[in-house]
Amino acid sequence: MSKDRNIKLFMAAFYADLDVLQKIIVNKTDLRVEIPIPKGDYKMFWHKSYVEIDVLDILNWAAFGFYEYTDEERICRRMYDAKNIQILNDCINPSEYYNKVIKCIVWVCDKFSINNFQIKDYSRFRLLRHALFDDENWLDEDDTKEALEKGYREIDLNLMNEAEKGNGISCYNLVQKVADYNIDPIDYTDESTIVDILDGDMSFHILKMISYLSEREKWDESDTYHMLSSLYQVGVSNYILDIVMTDKARF
Repeated sequence: MSKDRNIKLFMAAFYADLDVLQKIIVNKTDLRVEIPIPKGDYKMFWHKSYVEIDVLDILNWAAFGFYEYTDEERICRRMYDAKNIQILNDCINPSEYYNKVIKCIVWVCDKFSINNFQIKDYSRFRLLRHALFDDENWLDEDDTKEALEKGYREIDLNLMNEAEKGNGISCYNLVQKVADYNIDPIDYTDESTIVDILDGDMSFHILKMISYLSEREKWDESDTYHMLSSLYQVGVSNYILDIVMTDKARF
């Protein structure tokens, strides 16, 4: 796939532009998108010079990230300078965006007879969040040893690591074995470290998503990696939290 076609396809998926997707995607192989990795430290961690992702993953992350806003017609990102003068006021209609995303998902799944309801492992995209290597855990060996000595269960520590990696399959299996997400083996508070990690990422990047979505014409090829990164942190964080927090209403 040509570079220009990759970017056009990514933008169409990111902005849920069904007309463009229908023109570009003919065969199932057309769902593949390659996002160039920026020069510098980013390239030290990836095995290729691009992130290979499926259009359906992009759409799913958007759906995961915005389904809670289906009844809202407006969310904004506002910024003020030191004199309290507003310098940014980006706003979007999240319910409109979500509905466009769902239409795209339905079209892709119907066209290629895809079952989109299976739980998925997104850990191969983990580097979009931070520069940890694939095989590294959020809790290192010393952290784990100390937590076990303090009485934390190994199954709960495993859930924390798998949640941070974005591995929905492992998280689901651990939850079925009654793993508890509501632990803090780092600071020993009553808060959930998993929620702190994922909610913190999501809260920051939802604001970036609002800016990306509010002014499409501002963004080009040089922004696609960061756009994908924000989408990952909004969508996959929401997805994993929904899997692990089965005993508690989130919204």
